[in-house]
Amino acid sequence: MIVVATSGHRPDDERIYHKEIKSLLNTGYNILYCTRWDGDMDLSAEHLNHVNVSRSATPIKNYIRFIQNTLAEKGQIEILHIHEFDLLPLAKQMKKNNGIKVIYDVHDTLRAMWETFSSKKGLLKKAINKSLSFFEVSHLMYVDEVILANKVLDDNFYKQKGLNTTVVENFPLLDSLGEKKQFSTNPCILYQGQVSIDQGLLVLLEAFIKLKETVPEVRLKIIGQTRPLSFKDILKEKINLSGFENSITFLDFIPHEQIWHHIREAHIGVIPSLKTPRVVLDTPTKLFEYMAAGCAVVATDVPPVRHFLDGAGELVVPNHVQSLYEGILTILQNEDIYNDYINESVVRVKQNYNWAEAEKKLLSVYKKLT
Repeated sequence: MIVVATSGHRPDDERIYHKEIKSLLNTGYNILYCTRWDGDMDLSAEHLNHVNVSRSATPIKNYIRFIQNTLAEKGQIEILHIHEFDLLPLAKQMKKNNGIKVIYDVHDTLRAMWETFSSKKGLLKKAINKSLSFFEVSHLMYVDEVILANKVLDDNFYKQKGLNTTVVENFPLLDSLGEKKQFSTNPCILYQGQVSIDQGLLVLLEAFIKLKETVPEVRLKIIGQTRPLSFKDILKEKINLSGFENSITFLDFIPHEQIWHHIREAHIGVIPSLKTPRVVLDTPTKLFEYMAAGCAVVATDVPPVRHFLDGAGELVVPNHVQSLYEGILTILQNEDIYNDYINESVVRVKQNYNWAEAEKKLLSVYKKLT
């Protein structure tokens, strides 16, 4: 049996459950899936035992103790696969006490994420981030394999620490491929993902207002959870003041089984991220989702996006309303460019940017450890 544990992701997370766990189940593994989430979701099935505790009522230390007690009842465990760095103490204990193989699945470039999202300033921010880094590094000796979700275009931090690393990109499933959408006189522009200032949503709104002057029938749809919640009020106020609130749809989080309907319905998928430490290093999953669903893509020009999108979409200057406006307008006013971008994107997904290719790398890690 293998154990997959997450302390902060939804039980039905696209990467953890719909991709990694389902791939492992299809290969014949028996899995204990431990989650910490507020809700009644139970994903138990044949060869999958899902146990969940309340996130709001269960501190990390208690959650780790819960997993240990659960494992004590299960008998022989071969692999522990964790998805957050705050579960590294669990890895330490299980390695020392039981000799279990440990996979550490790093979804984001952590140091860049801490630098981007920390609310602290100056020396205090540096001290906190340094302590977080020290905590992680001090536990890495108990890790056998590191899985990274992002292609490493610079130095590989974990490889420098002497760890085996495998990049398993968060590519879409092949059955996510959508039918080609015809060029439209009433086009829909979509942003889906985290709704926050660093994702460039205010820049997108300004660009959309300019677009309405040139392409009056264009529509905008924004989907995602807001971080922080106060940003939702800022965004809604901007939408109401734009004068185009009837052309803008703003939806909160949508479950996995529903989001693809919205992506396939859109004509252009946008990634207007600002140039933050995280954006410069991490590849946004929505890039591949847009490409698979047959959207023409307009995205901030940073190294990871350029690596996958160059020649298959419009790359624009970050935090630049005019550049984003021109990038979108180029597609809206040229049917040949629209079709070329969609066709090239679909070819790349079919050939390389799909979960069937990424899955091979995940399974190779497991084959090595079992």
